Amino acid sequence: MTKSETSYDEPFKRGHKKKKRKIFRIFLIALFVLIVLLGAVGGKVYFDLKSAINKAYISPPTEMTSVSLKRKDSFTTVVLGVSEINGKEVLVSADMAATNPRLQQTTVINISTSALLPNHQSLETLYNSGGSAGVIQEIEEIFQVKTNKFVKIDFDQIGKMVEAIGGISLQNPAAFNAQGYNFPQGTITLNNSTEVKAYLTLLNESDSKKLLARQQELVMATMTKLKNPQVIIGHFSQILATFPKVFRMSFSFGNFKALLVNYHGATRISKINIHSDKVEGQSGVTTISQANLDLAKIQFQESLK
Repeated sequence: MTKSETSYDEPFKRGHKKKKRKIFRIFLIALFVLIVLLGAVGGKVYFDLKSAINKAYISPPTEMTSVSLKRKDSFTTVVLGVSEINGKEVLVSADMAATNPRLQQTTVINISTSALLPNHQSLETLYNSGGSAGVIQEIEEIFQVKTNKFVKIDFDQIGKMVEAIGGISLQNPAAFNAQGYNFPQGTITLNNSTEVKAYLTLLNESDSKKLLARQQELVMATMTKLKNPQVIIGHFSQILATFPKVFRMSFSFGNFKALLVNYHGATRISKINIHSDKVEGQSGVTTISQANLDLAKIQFQESLK
């Protein structure tokens, strides 16, 4: 199913853009949690952590330029978020990040997956035809940089992480029923993956924008709870078992150890925003101009120096 072209109201669009800019933080928080664990544990727990990271490792979908994390090289990471809608895997978020230990920061660009690029294609369309490799190659072309690392987030598995950490609380903007569950407006608690799956049900064709908002709120609530040391200690085994189901990445265990030593100060986030414009006469369709992409490219390349 393609995303609905129903036009968004202005308050939602402002909130939607703000939330999408947070998507990379999802992985960064999870990465920080594992790095902290790596520096704090020993013995069997150390090997359990190593096993979880090794299970999450995947070969990158396309050839990537190698860097030395031991030499504290700046490096880039493409983070793609996917979700299955009506039996089809859909690209819902795309970020390019530059981690620079000299600047002690990670600079993040979020690219709308539905906005039309100057070549009249969207990243969502490219993903449908060329998968992760096609999207990465397009991002490299846009910003004229090479990709060093790759992360894929399966948003459909977030419910298992919710269950692993003992449930979460979040704000539900509107009451609805799905799969036998009632979700009232206001603060709700989700305790297991079945409840999460129901909460993320696509109710109808016009619900796609609200579904994405629910999905992103749920992910941020999950990762916020994961930053709590007591949660990590109390649910350590469950978190490690679930991590490879949610995150797949080209970071090896050796990379994690190098990040712990050389990049622990580079978790400060700097954002580069890419402005998109409405396409006149086409409801819900946006486009990104070459001029806006060129401006972002210059800023992003500077963040690697």
